[in-house]
Amino acid sequence: MRRTRIRYVPAAALAAALALAGCDGDGGGGSPGDGGGATDPTTSESEPAAEPTAEPSEDPTSDQESSEPTETAPTSEDEPSEGAEPFPADTSTDTQAQEGEPDALLVDARTGAHEGFDRVVIEFDGTGTPGWTAEYVDEAVQDGSGNPILLEGDAVLEVRLDGTRYPEKTDDYFSPTTLDHEGEEVEQVDVGGTFEGYTQVVLGIDDSDAPFRVFSLTDPVRVVIDVQHVED
Repeated sequence: MRRTRIRYVPAAALAAALALAGCDGDGGGGSPGDGGGATDPTTSESEPAAEPTAEPSEDPTSDQESSEPTETAPTSEDEPSEGAEPFPADTSTDTQAQEGEPDALLVDARTGAHEGFDRVVIEFDGTGTPGWTAEYVDEAVQDGSGNPILLEGDAVLEVRLDGTRYPEKTDDYFSPTTLDHEGEEVEQVDVGGTFEGYTQVVLGIDDSDAPFRVFSLTDPVRVVIDVQHVED
């Protein structure tokens, strides 16, 4: 038979051990790392922490408004030119020789209405300045195809720009198009493609006796066509 040995612990030692265990478990000493302070049961976990209050935006619609397009001021090429030649007294043909390299590439065309005249701006990319021949014609046909160009208006003003080049595959090119202007004199503008070094621009005009002027500007290269308003 196996005998079990029982060890007796003195009563004084047992009482001391129980007292020490009671001190460790009552929260008075705190756990390591909590700063040693007692937790107040009236404030711990019984009251929810205050949520931070978001500051109101100064303009609640600012993000929405910033995404809307803003109106931009007119560019200088669309403003009346102080240094332009005065309008001629008649409607005779206007010519100018091409200057510099024949590397002008058509990139933009636009119209504008000003006090006393309508304006057409033809913009190019390149170092050379196109030459031109501008004149009233009975009718205009497309370079290359020979198809008639039909525009609003009672008269046709044709401007042939030379010293221009055909676009390469990597070029940004302004495709041939018709611009509606409906000004006092200019009704429509047909901007044709480039063919054998020429770019054709045809204006539909209200009055065949409306004087016009053509001149060039740089930075960027532009050819400007102004048609003077005719008083009734």
